[in-house]
Amino acid sequence: MKRIIALLLCLLLAALSFASLAESDLPFPFDLPEPTPAPDAADGESIRLELNGEMVDLKFDDSPEYSSVEAGLIQASFFAYAADGVTLYELFLIFPETVQPGMIITPEYSALVNVESSVVLIQSDDVDEIYYFASIMDGGTYPTGSDFSISIDAVEESGDSVTYSGTLTAHLVALDMATGDARATLDIEGAAFRFSLGSTSQEPRHSNPMPSPTPEDMRRT
Repeated sequence: MKRIIALLLCLLLAALSFASLAESDLPFPFDLPEPTPAPDAADGESIRLELNGEMVDLKFDDSPEYSSVEAGLIQASFFAYAADGVTLYELFLIFPETVQPGMIITPEYSALVNVESSVVLIQSDDVDEIYYFASIMDGGTYPTGSDFSISIDAVEESGDSVTYSGTLTAHLVALDMATGDARATLDIEGAAFRFSLGSTSQEPRHSNPMPSPTPEDMRRT
């Protein structure tokens, strides 16, 4: 289920009324890794974002539970802890497997070709989670006012793996799960990313994953 967390989130929000959506119904993260240092600049498998006034290097997670190619869609997951060692950021990029260098994936493009594309950023700590996202539904952006642009600079095949690089610009909106009102917004401007999918994938970072209903259960020591 974690492979398509971003898609599931968007579908849940569209299909269920906010008044009846319980916190335990959401696909919260679980068994999250211990704080990790910034990714090695040599491999470049990362994306750098400014989050809450802090520049954060989110490392690409190549475990198949988080990053995968499925049903013609690529899902790339990046994650990192903030300097406080408590706040966790997880970014998911979802776009068509058929992308080529020079393509720019936007809500308008996704609606035109009728292919799902989304950007989701999850900010979590010991007591709360905030889901920021921008997706395409019924030919328009969801949530209202959100937007994204995933520019593909290069697609390089090497053996059984494929490396994707490009830049992300997005205006993400977080919704109040009780009311459906906008809770917060987050802007990403020209953030360069790079990641590889294929034979280099490692073992999942969670063994026998089970969803957790509360933030306290998300973090194991």
